[in-house]
Amino acid sequence: MSTLSHLASGRRSRARTSISSVENPNLALLPGLDSADWHEAVPLADLRPTQAAVGMRAVEAKRRKIVRLAESTRKFRRYLERRPVPAVLGPREEYYIIDHHHLSLALWQSEVDEVFVRVVGDLSDLPKRTFLQAMSSFGWLHAYDARGRRICPTRLPSRIDLMQADRFRDLAWTVREAGGFKKTPEPFSEFAWANFFRTHIPESVLEHDFAAAHKRAMRLANSGNARHLPGNVYRPSRAQSAHKCGEFAHSLAG
Repeated sequence: MSTLSHLASGRRSRARTSISSVENPNLALLPGLDSADWHEAVPLADLRPTQAAVGMRAVEAKRRKIVRLAESTRKFRRYLERRPVPAVLGPREEYYIIDHHHLSLALWQSEVDEVFVRVVGDLSDLPKRTFLQAMSSFGWLHAYDARGRRICPTRLPSRIDLMQADRFRDLAWTVREAGGFKKTPEPFSEFAWANFFRTHIPESVLEHDFAAAHKRAMRLANSGNARHLPGNVYRPSRAQSAHKCGEFAHSLAG
């Protein structure tokens, strides 16, 4: 097992932030933490997920990369320091991570004990129920199971190794990697794509022929049906544009 304690850049006392002062859901830093480089080493076992499922193909890809990087302490340190896990302090000062779930699970599977965490909000004074409501309203948790069904936030896993495998989340990841859509800062955006594919592609196809499902998903990602999704790269063809212009001209003439 590996520890990052000797790599940490030092701990700093945290200022308290009430719920009323957390106005920006886009990962605003706490008062006094004005440097994005500030982070602390936290045991992976102490991290609380804010989603119930991950794509295991993405986790495995990250795990293979970790194995390669771990051959050099310097490279491994640099890799982790550049990817601190953003977290909100919740009741009992537990770390609720709001991104990098796949990386965290890959580190866990690689038998790494700790990860660098960047605390972006402190709501630890709130009762559990109010805390979960606040996290949900900020878009900082995704209370859905591995089949895209809504669950009570209290049923989210208590540890990162308890997250489930979502095949459609895997499909969304492979489509993004292939350029089917762009990565965006919008929280849980790839779950939006996963659920989009879930409604258009039978799970049996995904289970028995992933390549065929991927090809189908790429076509869907480049269709008008996906233009409402975050990071979409859909562009109407010239023929479609000409047709729409013709319809518009006809309506004006009428």
